[in-house]
Amino acid sequence: MSAQTAIVTGASSGLGREIAMLLADRGWEVVGVARRAFHEAPILSVAGDASKRETAAHAIDAAQQLGKIALLVNSAGAGVFGPAGSYDDAAISRVIESNLLATIIFCEALFPRFRNDGGTIVNILSTAALIGKANESVYCAAKWGARGYTEALRTEAKGTKARVISVAPGGMDTAFWSERRSDFMNPAEIAEIVVDAIERPVNVAEIVINRA
Repeated sequence: MSAQTAIVTGASSGLGREIAMLLADRGWEVVGVARRAFHEAPILSVAGDASKRETAAHAIDAAQQLGKIALLVNSAGAGVFGPAGSYDDAAISRVIESNLLATIIFCEALFPRFRNDGGTIVNILSTAALIGKANESVYCAAKWGARGYTEALRTEAKGTKARVISVAPGGMDTAFWSERRSDFMNPAEIAEIVVDAIERPVNVAEIVINRA
């Protein structure tokens, strides 16, 4: 039997990379999507903008060569921060496209398949999807939108073979942040929680991870 295959967006760095590597360590075939090609054996890299349908199509084509696609992890994202009124059009587009549109595009491509054949979707959100934060207005808007889409998708998945999980981590010690703090969490530890939930037979709908 061929191995199960996962597609992970945002796989070249941060939490996405940690999840992709851990899945590979546990025997999954992994296709990693990032804006630029990267070399991280044994992950198969697909370069492209995750908010574009053609990137999703390329990733799916690559994954199908490895085995049955059973998992999608949407971890692509970008942050631009500052007070409301300081964002130009480019910054707004970047945040919305990478955090919201990319999630929608990949889910739209794979949800019908998972609904019929079985599969798990994991959308990486943020605690910014749970509460408004000063100087993060556009980022919060994108993550709240992704949370709304995920909850609607989960409702549609009821009674089907698809499973939808949302993950809302707090600040992590990654290059996403220009200034890191001592209370930021280790992304490798969060990845282990996420992958454990994916492989657990019980249905987990939402995971919120924050340092106590």
